[in-house]
Amino acid sequence: MSNVTIISHSSPLKRIMHAVHAIAKGEYSSDLLSDFTGDSGDLGQLAHTLDALATTVAQRNTQLKLLKRVIPIGVSLSAEKDFNRLLETLVIEAQSFTNADAGTLYLVENDALKFVILRNKSLNLRMGGTSGNPIEFYPVKLHKDGVENRSNVVSYAALTKQRVNIADAYEAEGFDFSGTKAFDARTGYRSKSFLTIPLENADDEVIGVLQLINAKNRSDGLTIAFADDDALEALILLATAALDGYIREAELRQEIAQLRIEIDQSRRARQVAEITDSQFFKDLQSKAKNLRNKPKE
Repeated sequence: MSNVTIISHSSPLKRIMHAVHAIAKGEYSSDLLSDFTGDSGDLGQLAHTLDALATTVAQRNTQLKLLKRVIPIGVSLSAEKDFNRLLETLVIEAQSFTNADAGTLYLVENDALKFVILRNKSLNLRMGGTSGNPIEFYPVKLHKDGVENRSNVVSYAALTKQRVNIADAYEAEGFDFSGTKAFDARTGYRSKSFLTIPLENADDEVIGVLQLINAKNRSDGLTIAFADDDALEALILLATAALDGYIREAELRQEIAQLRIEIDQSRRARQVAEITDSQFFKDLQSKAKNLRNKPKE
């Protein structure tokens, strides 16, 4: 009887202490104390207090992360003049925030998603960007025979503008992961958790898709599902704004260059017309014609 009493009193205390340690590590979940929040006594009040404290700490940590990491990264991305480095930094920082083992960035091009960055830590793969290594995978088509391609998770995200979070690709339904499984079979890799994020510009148009693969638990290195992260959300918004700004600036430079070509061509045409319409040129034409028609002696 005494043993049962000791266990019943020590178990809540241990769970409370476990919740306190989880708050300190930033790993707290309201589920840890869900059994106690309905208690009308001191235990329930303590559970509610810890739950509120955890929320405050989480908000403070998010704000600190925004100030210390996200905002400086956003500023550096906006100032980046090398397009390949901009693309690569976007993937690297997103991997860092989520502790993802792999990351891929696609850009929309001619009704398809073109691979532009591919990184995988475990396989030591770096393709695209500043690596100098070409990406030999075919683009993912957004439409096939006039029908939306929703079988591929990245094209689905681009077409629907919806974020897709998959805990295990091998057990997911509704998407075709045959290409992923073929890659795994060829390399010995195990692609498991996926977070696929459409990147929208200021006009609400999808300009690309970021896909993160295999989030790792920071304590034991095991692959886990991707969790929601306000800091990651802020990073994606800032990075997309920088990417959109670069693309718009590049398009503007191209339009200006084309305009200069058209102006030069128009100027040359006008100069030629001024010459050919002049009396001097007409006199030369007349003399040349007379010389051609003059009979040979």
